[in-house]
Amino acid sequence: MVPLDEYPHAAPDDSLREAARMLVQAQIAVGKGRQSMPRVVLVFENSKLVGAVRRRDILKGLEIDLLEELDELADVPIRSEVDPNLAEVLSPDKQEHWQARFDRPIREVMRDIEGRVDAGDSLTKVIYELVGDDTHMAVVVEDDHAVGVVRTVDVLRHVYHAMSVLAP
Repeated sequence: MVPLDEYPHAAPDDSLREAARMLVQAQIAVGKGRQSMPRVVLVFENSKLVGAVRRRDILKGLEIDLLEELDELADVPIRSEVDPNLAEVLSPDKQEHWQARFDRPIREVMRDIEGRVDAGDSLTKVIYELVGDDTHMAVVVEDDHAVGVVRTVDVLRHVYHAMSVLAP
């Protein structure tokens, strides 16, 4: 289980810009001392976990259809440095649209966290919930309060190590 405080937190009325900033600046343990950008920002309202916004939800919220207008960019490789070919997308006539999309509230793109498991549930029950809900994470609840999340990556790692111990 990953404690809730290891994930960035936002309110439903925070902007996509703020959620993106939180993700870019946050790091979460992914095993063997490695760190990575989290997949989600957890969304709380009145101290209650009400959902999550994924990286791809933020991108969908930006309505990247602007790139479809720029056919000449279709064959331009994506690079980590600023691509001068993207200057058209950020031209003054497009900036207003992008800024408005980036300032949309998280509530417009956030999603419920489908899976919920009790802190004392067995590994089998956790797997059942994750697979049954077709999700990569579930909220871990203790005494009717969310205390963390369990991710498929953690479960798979645990299953692999358990099976390795049992292997002849």
